[in-house]
Amino acid sequence: MPSLTRICQLLDYINHHIQEPLSLELLAEKSCWSRWQLQRVFQYETGFTVASYIRQLKLSQAAQQLLNGRDRIIDIALATGFNSEISFTRAFKQHFGITPKTYRQKGLLTGVLQPLVLVQSKHKVAKPDKLTDVRIETLSSFTAWGLQGQMKGLLSAQPDFALIVPSLWQQLDALGGFDKARENLGLIDVRSSDGEGNNLHYWALVSDQENRCDKAAGCPDAFAHVHVPTQTYAVLKHQGPVSDLSLSVEWFIFDWLPQSGYRGVDGVELERYPAHFAPIAEDAVMEYWLPIQW
Repeated sequence: MPSLTRICQLLDYINHHIQEPLSLELLAEKSCWSRWQLQRVFQYETGFTVASYIRQLKLSQAAQQLLNGRDRIIDIALATGFNSEISFTRAFKQHFGITPKTYRQKGLLTGVLQPLVLVQSKHKVAKPDKLTDVRIETLSSFTAWGLQGQMKGLLSAQPDFALIVPSLWQQLDALGGFDKARENLGLIDVRSSDGEGNNLHYWALVSDQENRCDKAAGCPDAFAHVHVPTQTYAVLKHQGPVSDLSLSVEWFIFDWLPQSGYRGVDGVELERYPAHFAPIAEDAVMEYWLPIQW
């Protein structure tokens, strides 16, 4: 698609000049479109307005600088294109929910947008290439409960996750632990894997984690608890039938991770399904959380 190719070139320019002033006029000159046309095509192809994308990328870069060094907040503000520490703090708080000072004190990399990248489909007839955004989030430790099963994953010589995972969700539903009106969470614990994608533990978690589950409360014997440690994740949005999720995860691990500057961690991977998720719909959207370190 010509427009996607041109937008990719523009994204590359933005990513390599993010420290410089990037006006809409300048970017329009770098493209084949007028200012109005550029805004329309950019949002269609990326899901972001031009201004929002640049702003979030600058703030994400600032967040990393806050944690990676000891530069003064005013110096970080000026380096990322803000005129004053006050305007920087206002924009930072609007995006991250806390001030730059508090973000630095917490020391957790979270809410960080990565530069948009092109997902090149291996099934081009049915699945065209598309741009996707990856963000970095840190999630505090938590304990959950649900059904656990063992499976052979994506990297196994004989993967069986396509059979095991749906079966666990069906069992959870039969036991009354699945609620379509709530967000649902799946866990893949790779810590006990043999390194060849075998012995992975998958958890289909009970929708309502607010109600504690124990045997005294009549919790089904099949349910068990799992503890997830505090972890930093790269978060990918998967759009389309959940049966295609393995293709997105394959791209995530084989293509995105090596060029990201981050390193994968053998930990607990997450699948987050929003309320009323339609597993076979082409426009269904869920998130895959991959443990990383930086």
